[in-house]
Amino acid sequence: MADTKTDRPTYAANYIKGDFEQAVYLDDVHSDNLMTAFLGLGAEHWALRRRVMVLEKFMAENKVIDPALVEAYDPTPEEKIAWEAERDDFIERTFSVLTRVTTDIAGPVPTKQVPARKPGQS
Repeated sequence: MADTKTDRPTYAANYIKGDFEQAVYLDDVHSDNLMTAFLGLGAEHWALRRRVMVLEKFMAENKVIDPALVEAYDPTPEEKIAWEAERDDFIERTFSVLTRVTTDIAGPVPTKQVPARKPGQS
């Protein structure tokens, strides 16, 4: 039987937020921004892909719907508005890193601010 005493010691530590969004790992901050966005896209894509696989499995097992109906679905105007909001949220989560201002670090102490380029700048 599991120990149900609540006074036993635990080994969990409190969460300490790092400053990872300020770090530069590659040659320049723009490469880091692209890499961070790419990794975010990969994480988002896999989470959605896995969810779709589970839903498709349940639909097939329970004969809920023909997959062709999913492909042919035309959303209502209200759904289009809601989906556009979801899309905008997704874009903000994954691509906002491309506009971040980071600190270029050559060692343990940051040396200078490196601003992101503004649209139209070369």
